[in-house]
Amino acid sequence: MLPRRNRLSRVTFPGGRTGNRAASPHFSILWGKAKSGGAAAVISKKVARRSVDRHLLKRRMLAVIRPFAAEDRFLVVYARAGSPSLTYKALQEELSSLLIRVTAH
Repeated sequence: MLPRRNRLSRVTFPGGRTGNRAASPHFSILWGKAKSGGAAAVISKKVARRSVDRHLLKRRMLAVIRPFAAEDRFLVVYARAGSPSLTYKALQEELSSLLIRVTAH
């Protein structure tokens, strides 16, 4: 889990097309500058039908996102089709490389 200060609330969740986007085969990221930033993981029912699978994927994604979460920017990571079948190691490598590329800007 992320510390409370690094989580995006419903009020601070970016709506619409605000921010920059980047994608990999299994993940898509929306990021940008914000007064009160944070991070969030979004997994739709189209990606993982069972709630057990969605929660497992969300916990794994947040564990990888945690070092990249900052209070001056927002990060929203969306899971794409095929991401629930990834091993934790593969998920960590793909998501970390995407986050490094994004946060370098």
